[in-house]
Amino acid sequence: MHDLVIDLVIIAVCGAVGGFVNVFIGDSGLHLPTIEQGIFRPGYMGVVIVGLVAAVGAWLATQTSSLTGNMTPSPPVALRLSELSTAIIVGFGGARWFKSEAETTIFRKTAAVAAGKSADSGAAATIASGTAFEALSAANRMP
Repeated sequence: MHDLVIDLVIIAVCGAVGGFVNVFIGDSGLHLPTIEQGIFRPGYMGVVIVGLVAAVGAWLATQTSSLTGNMTPSPPVALRLSELSTAIIVGFGGARWFKSEAETTIFRKTAAVAAGKSADSGAAATIASGTAFEALSAANRMP
C-alpha cells in the first residue's frame, strides 16, 4: 500500500507535467507572471499550478476510499498506471482551459478597444490572424 501523501504528490507531479507541456502550445511561451497592457498573464507557473490542481482534484473525485485516523485511507489506495496517464491528460486539459479563458479576456478587450477607433485594414488583418496579444497591440495602435 502506498502512503496517501506520496500518491497525491505523484498525481500532482503528473498534472504539473501536463500543464507544463501545455505552456508550449500557442503563444504563451515560457515566461514569468506579468501584467501586460493591463491584463494579468499568469506565465508558466500559473499554467502548471492549474494543471496540478486539476489532476489532484480529478484523481480524488474518482477515489472511493474514506480517510480514517492518521489520514489513512480505507480501503487502501492503490495507484495505477492508468491514473498517472489520466493525471497528465487532466493537467494538460485544465491548463488548456485556463489559457483559453485568459485569451477570451484579451480578445474581449481587443474588441472593446477596436470598436472605439477608426477602421484600419492592416490592424484588422493582424487582429484576425495574430495571437491574442498581437491583436490587442494592433487594436491599441489603431488611429
